[in-house]
Amino acid sequence: MPWLEVFGAALVALLHALLLSGRLHPDEVYQSLEPALNKAFGYGVMAWEWQVPPEAARAVQPWGIRNWAVPTLFSWIFQAAHALGVDSVWGRRIAVALPQWALHAALLGAVWRFSARRIGASLARGCLWLTAVYAPLVWFGGRTMSESFSVAFLVWGLERLDDEADTRWHQATLGGLLLGAAQITRYGSAAVILPAMVWLLVTRRWRTFGLATGGGLIAALVLGAIDLVTWGEWFHSFRAYVEYNVTSGKAAQSFGASPFWYYSLRLFLAPWAVLGLILWRWNKPARSWLFVAAALGYLAVISWTSHKEDRFLYPTLVLLSIAGTPAFVEWCGRRRKDTVAKVLGPLAVAGGLAYFVFPNPFAPERKEQFQLERKASADATGLVIMNEGLWGAGGFFYVGGNKPWCTCDFPHDGCFQLAARDGRFNRAVYWSNGPAEAQRDQTSIAAFQAVGFRVVETRGQATLLAR
Repeated sequence: MPWLEVFGAALVALLHALLLSGRLHPDEVYQSLEPALNKAFGYGVMAWEWQVPPEAARAVQPWGIRNWAVPTLFSWIFQAAHALGVDSVWGRRIAVALPQWALHAALLGAVWRFSARRIGASLARGCLWLTAVYAPLVWFGGRTMSESFSVAFLVWGLERLDDEADTRWHQATLGGLLLGAAQITRYGSAAVILPAMVWLLVTRRWRTFGLATGGGLIAALVLGAIDLVTWGEWFHSFRAYVEYNVTSGKAAQSFGASPFWYYSLRLFLAPWAVLGLILWRWNKPARSWLFVAAALGYLAVISWTSHKEDRFLYPTLVLLSIAGTPAFVEWCGRRRKDTVAKVLGPLAVAGGLAYFVFPNPFAPERKEQFQLERKASADATGLVIMNEGLWGAGGFFYVGGNKPWCTCDFPHDGCFQLAARDGRFNRAVYWSNGPAEAQRDQTSIAAFQAVGFRVVETRGQATLLAR
């Protein structure tokens, strides 16, 4: 295992998240960083999933639908950083990024082992780097999203179970434990795990199935204990999650429903995976039905589920890409002198890298806004964010501590009026929606200047003001 190279490859996603900033989804902040701050220091926005309603025993709406595993770990990291005098946004963000870097390296290490097992160690390097620069993996890999943590555990766990020739008892048990960790970090991963376990039964790998089940049960007990300590009931969050998202249909009612074919065109975000899977016909050793069964089984479940979001497709994209890449790399290596391979190989790689350039539904949003929020945090005693709502802002985390902050849309809103009168609000970030709202931008900036703010920096669509 070339661990130095693996950790170097893992830096791609880590640095992308740290330097580019922005967010893929509000959950990146409000389902991990904010509850962790609240647990560590007593401040931090608590979304409804984390709140216990009055008379909870008789509450109609499911509550506590997430477990405290990741926020608790992050809260310990924040407390340790605080003990070392690290309280800045940069310091805290790097602190939580370090264990995620290790987890992402574990994913890429699993890719190297998986590929080396099929096409040899020399070609596995190509699979490692194709995966490391695969656009969706770069976008998600360093983010504090449940999908990011869960997919890393899924890839690692499936790789441990994938070796049909020699799956040792500790390897199979670890595989099940890792799949259980994927379930803890994101409950939707059950739709990946179940098809994978069924495939073990279909292929009559009874021993591997039994040992993996044992490892999964250990993870399940850990989850139950976490819920018992934090929510007061065994498996409270899992049961509430299933009720809200599956049995009651409330998720679709609250956030909308989409047709079953919603994800079909988005599958083209895996160019070399598609080519690799086509090449399976001529490369039997490169096949991995376990990864494909897990990916397609999950795709079937999320297509059947009414409420759909682009980010839900991420596990399928990664698993299919990992499954198809060895056949593609081996074919290119074996036929590297052929004109077709010389053209098709670079075209497929360029097609994958092109997703970094062209607009797509998975790229990070509001990069400049978060960058300027982080910059403002160094001197801010209070922050007002205009033309953005609560769930699109960076929360207490990006404000840089327990400081007053608020969001608004227009100068006549209460947040701006409060900031105009309260001297603690000495920094502001304004977000422009583009040339179509040029008049609104001018009016808003003028309103800031009228109460003493001055423009410090304009970066993309974001403007930082100070007074």
